[in-house]
Amino acid sequence: MAKTTKPTILHLTVDQLHRSDQNVRKKPSSAASDAEISASLLSVGLIQPMVVIPREAGGYEVIAGDRRRRLLTALAEADPSRKALTFPCMKVDDLSKVTEISMAENRAREAMALPDVYMGFAAIRAERREATLEELGAMFGYDVARTARIMRIANLHPEIMDLYSAGEIDDAQAQAYAATEDRSLQIAVYRQLEKEATRPHEKNASAIRKAMNSGNHELTKLMCYVGVDAYRAAGGEFEADLFAQDGAGIVQTPEVLHQLVEQRIAEDKDRFEHNISRNGRMLGEKWGLTDLDFSWVVTPPQIKQYGYLSTDHELRIRNPKRGDLPKDLAKIYASMETRFAAMIGEDDEPLPDQEEAYEKLAAEIAELDAQRTVILPKKGAVVAVASIENDGSFDVELWFADRAAKGAELPKGATEQRGPKPAPTPAEAERARFGLSKDNMQVMMLIRRDMIRAELMQSASAGSSLALDFMLFSQARTILTPAQGYGNTVYFHGEHQGINDLPHDEDGTTKIHDLVGSRPERAAWLTTKEGLASGEWMTVRDPIEGFALFRNLPDTDKNKVAAMIAGHMLMATTSVYSDGRTPRMVRELANCIEAEAGFGRWRDAVELDEAFFSTFSAKARLGLLETWGLADRAKGMKGNETAGFCARIANCDEEDAKLLGLHADDVAEAVNWLPDFMESATVEPLPAKEEPEADEDEADEMGDDDHDQIDEAA
Repeated sequence: MAKTTKPTILHLTVDQLHRSDQNVRKKPSSAASDAEISASLLSVGLIQPMVVIPREAGGYEVIAGDRRRRLLTALAEADPSRKALTFPCMKVDDLSKVTEISMAENRAREAMALPDVYMGFAAIRAERREATLEELGAMFGYDVARTARIMRIANLHPEIMDLYSAGEIDDAQAQAYAATEDRSLQIAVYRQLEKEATRPHEKNASAIRKAMNSGNHELTKLMCYVGVDAYRAAGGEFEADLFAQDGAGIVQTPEVLHQLVEQRIAEDKDRFEHNISRNGRMLGEKWGLTDLDFSWVVTPPQIKQYGYLSTDHELRIRNPKRGDLPKDLAKIYASMETRFAAMIGEDDEPLPDQEEAYEKLAAEIAELDAQRTVILPKKGAVVAVASIENDGSFDVELWFADRAAKGAELPKGATEQRGPKPAPTPAEAERARFGLSKDNMQVMMLIRRDMIRAELMQSASAGSSLALDFMLFSQARTILTPAQGYGNTVYFHGEHQGINDLPHDEDGTTKIHDLVGSRPERAAWLTTKEGLASGEWMTVRDPIEGFALFRNLPDTDKNKVAAMIAGHMLMATTSVYSDGRTPRMVRELANCIEAEAGFGRWRDAVELDEAFFSTFSAKARLGLLETWGLADRAKGMKGNETAGFCARIANCDEEDAKLLGLHADDVAEAVNWLPDFMESATVEPLPAKEEPEADEDEADEMGDDDHDQIDEAA
């Protein structure tokens, strides 16, 4: 047997190491690979010694490990203190085996299997729990995004990780399971698919994500529209799928997402409505949507021809006219168009080095185009269909309402399809019953809100803690309601209260604000609020000193402060963007206030003047006068005169009643009248959740004994 010699280990500095022409590896390594090795050298140092031979000019040549030498040299140049460090090197004494050793050292290395890499990261995380993603990535030259993906797979359920290591699931399936950090959900989905799937494609990555409800196309589209930050700020739970390209993930509270979508669609529709014009008229205080002959529909106009029902595309307004931009923006727009044209090549595609700038400029041009007024055709009813595109953008299509609106003839044998008139929504039915328009219903709601805020102040002055109770209850009910998440997790998204976003009617210039701003109910609220704001406790600049003074205030003053805060909280229930119904919380609060000692009916607080009755339709006023026995008197009046007449009747005294010749019973009914929507009544409970019906098959499988037990229990 040949005698083996122990290799000689030298500890050399980077200045003693040089490149060797005898190294068999000639192709340079990639920048990404160099970054990983550099990070490892900085983190844990040189683990594998370099192989060297003596150099004629002095020092040593590296025949295996030249990349390590090169990167150590670069690190020493960046940090001169590293030049004094020594690194282990194995010296080759038999120069006849230099090429053989270099070849063996370079070919013997095999890249780690991916599961081993992920489990290695999991072990590092277990050893260094305090390390951040940035610190973990820096060990191997990875950015935060890549490190987060690695750690997500490293967090796989142990059973799934074992399957991954054994090659029973592939990389794509492992990434699909890693769409969530919830290990209980991972293993539950795996076992479900193993039990139910009968074909390979039923257990692939797409099937795994579908079982997890990750990457739902419709929810992903809506999330792009609303934005993840806004969704989370509203209490929604979202877990991003780090391996998806379109920002998909698991939406754990879709009801929050749908609520935000409804709110934003309403805002986008309102913005679009205020950007349309017809014959020089625009939506505003003078003109409404009816004047512009414009409305929203769910589906485009339909036509039935040859027995088939289809969309009548001839009614589509494909390129509606746009108004001009202001002069300053028009100059910018012209300059942007010139630059945009210069970025396009002969094949109508952006130049190779201009793609990014081309996309950015196109987005800026589109943003300016969106500021142009949409000019509707001079004649004909126009309907709009709103939709959300796959990229999350809001889109509106304009259509003529029917063939007559466009002035086009109906094809022979065809019929226009006008769907049945939809049943009115609860809000529409309520407004119709009261004889109010949508705007006027909102006015009434805001009037009642101002009344409640003033009443809260009065109850506080009387020593009542009603305002504080309301404020604490509302917040506790919203914050402290637990909901069960995946596995054993519990999150707190709040109890649904049916309230809207904070309105802006306090300092706006809308039609609704003009109708409400001059009301005495608003004046009563502002007077009490300004009186409280002028107190000394409000003028202290030091918050600590102010809090000390506040704690010394009597309970009555503290209750007034709570009343002011609760009054502002009421704004969340009466948004000008709502559909005009009095929210449940406001109605219940009205009941509580009337139940307080010293408070009577709302009839004593509301001002039933001419302006109040003018918000009703003429038909509703005539109906009201008829209930008061004054139908004959109202027949000779003009529509705008009945409002003042109603106000006179509702506020008449005994002498005025004699002048008008009113019966005593009618006077009693009139002076005690209050609109139904301002009466205190039992608040309807929220509808109960419908339980799914039992399958017929399951019912059929029940035996006679089972039915007897059920009948006996009933």
